[in-house]
Amino acid sequence: MTKLCTKYGVEKDVCEFGRRRLSPDGRQTWCRDCRREYQRAYAQKFRNPEKHREAQRRYRLRHAEKYRAHSIVRRAVNCRIVVPVWCQRCGCVTDLEAHHHDYDAPLSVEWLCSTCHGLAHRSYEGGQHAGL
Repeated sequence: MTKLCTKYGVEKDVCEFGRRRLSPDGRQTWCRDCRREYQRAYAQKFRNPEKHREAQRRYRLRHAEKYRAHSIVRRAVNCRIVVPVWCQRCGCVTDLEAHHHDYDAPLSVEWLCSTCHGLAHRSYEGGQHAGL
């Protein structure tokens, strides 16, 4: 199933679009790549770098366990972990994110697309969902 990205008029697979409940088809109008490009440009233009750096520092202090697990996965991706090509839940082919079920086992991750990763964090049943 495909959908037209309205930013550049390119037709892409539906799983390339984020969810949006208010849309008639339930998906964003821009694909994830276009939205990411826009958000990066916006952040460079308007974000206060010192304020952002301080917020990141506070996050790392508040969530030291998560930050440590994320750092271990980032370092291991190049040498010990092979990132799959498709999402381990819905099977769509896109950039994947590492989802930890337990931060005490930092290399035990599930590779998910951003939609499934968001659903995993919002779900009370351990991230299991139907219908993607």
